[in-house]
Amino acid sequence: MNKEIFHQLLPKAACGHLIQGLIHNFSGPLQIISMQLEMLKFSLSKEPENELSKTLRERLSQMEEQIVRLKDLLDAACVLTQNSPTPININDVLKRMLIFWEADLKFKHDIPKNLFFSQDELMIIAPPAQVYQGFCALFWAIVPFLVKNKFPLTVKTQHENVPVIDIEINGSESLPEDDPFFVFARETLSPFFNFEVSKNRLRLVFNPS
Repeated sequence: MNKEIFHQLLPKAACGHLIQGLIHNFSGPLQIISMQLEMLKFSLSKEPENELSKTLRERLSQMEEQIVRLKDLLDAACVLTQNSPTPININDVLKRMLIFWEADLKFKHDIPKNLFFSQDELMIIAPPAQVYQGFCALFWAIVPFLVKNKFPLTVKTQHENVPVIDIEINGSESLPEDDPFFVFARETLSPFFNFEVSKNRLRLVFNPS
């Protein structure tokens, strides 16, 4: 193997190889912090209501929200390797993938996002690894395309007769259907979704068969 390529791939391969252990090592401290927050909230509930206790409760709620966000991020990475079929809420998949891909800081900060998630759970039974890898590849095709062109993103889920996902690019360029990651996503998700592609909208329709 070319030495330069080896140096480029080694850190990525090491992270991939150790991902389960890394997630485990992150999850432990997060769980401890969550427990401590619950204890603090319980202690505060015993205190008289005043301006200080009100402020502390608000700060604790904000901390809890960020811990949930971190847990979702870790879950999104963890399920990429889980192969046993299980019920999956597609709304959760999309939310986790959006958080996961905010590791691309230009996508996180520079791309406007309009997100509309169905109140109904959009459930399928599938291996989490296959579903998450498919959506990860789909976002891998779309995110650089959005960042390059500075297009806003709209993601919408709804339950008509069957679950439907709409991913819309608010710009003049066509979706990158020929991108290898897009092709992989279509093939990987084809047992569960039919892909309907127009110029700047991708609709994924649940495949009941």
